[in-house]
Amino acid sequence: MPIQITSIKSHFPVKFETLNSITNNSLSKKKLIAATGINKRYTASKNENVITLSVKSAQKILSKKIKNQIGFLFFVSQTSPYKFPSVSCILQNELNLPKDIFTTDINMGCSGYIHALKLANSFISTNNKKYGLIICSDTYTKYIDKNNKSCRPIFSDASTTTLLKITKKNSLKSFDFGVDGRGYKDLILSENSNNMYMNGAKIAIFTLKEIPAFIEKFMKKNKIKKNNIKYFALHQASKYVCEKIREKINLDKKYFLNNFHKFGNTVSSSIPLLLQEAMERKKLKKNDTIIACGFGVGLSWGVVEIKW
Repeated sequence: MPIQITSIKSHFPVKFETLNSITNNSLSKKKLIAATGINKRYTASKNENVITLSVKSAQKILSKKIKNQIGFLFFVSQTSPYKFPSVSCILQNELNLPKDIFTTDINMGCSGYIHALKLANSFISTNNKKYGLIICSDTYTKYIDKNNKSCRPIFSDASTTTLLKITKKNSLKSFDFGVDGRGYKDLILSENSNNMYMNGAKIAIFTLKEIPAFIEKFMKKNKIKKNNIKYFALHQASKYVCEKIREKINLDKKYFLNNFHKFGNTVSSSIPLLLQEAMERKKLKKNDTIIACGFGVGLSWGVVEIKW
């Protein structure tokens, strides 16, 4: 089903904290900020969760006319407040969307937005509606103890809603994906724990070994020349990881969108946040080529070529 990204909106929790407030050690503080590039992370309160955040990001995009033309909703998250039902069903009701729509939850993290785009691109509509939604929302901070030194300086809560329009000309040109479940324990929240675990060193080694080569192989296979790419939108894991990927691909900084300094690592929302900011700043023009790549928990990764 040919689709194009029409609009993206976001919403953040009310509360946030800075790295300055996490540690009193000035040397440690400088090292953290230098490595992560992050000095601000949003933290959901007890009254906020992926549902409340999603409703607010979606309401910014849904007019009454558009609501009636929504044909599907893909919800991307790993931090639902319920084991069941699916949050996408709850959002159908909360957002007062039509009942004759297709909804599903996608339990993916940092690569989840790319998975959702692929599913939307492959979806065959049976209701003749004009639009679809991808809603990403994660509240990892609810599962990060204040003494969790590997996760607390990095992860941040957010929600994004992407409005997709069904068109005759597809703007999502090519996809590719990968999974290596051997590393699943390197970023994990177990059933009997409320404190997530991340082996940051192993995750970084995996990322820098797999992702640059994966992106270059993808471009070669799809005959995408570097000088024809307007921007790369990489999952905002950290400054260190994004910089190392850029160096391995051997491209100038100007080709790489980034916002980790503003929002931290927002998991499934990091790529749509990059695209939203680029749209609002009018950085994107018709027929610009964007390479978006998500990678992380799973371990999983995905890439898409977007023709704007």
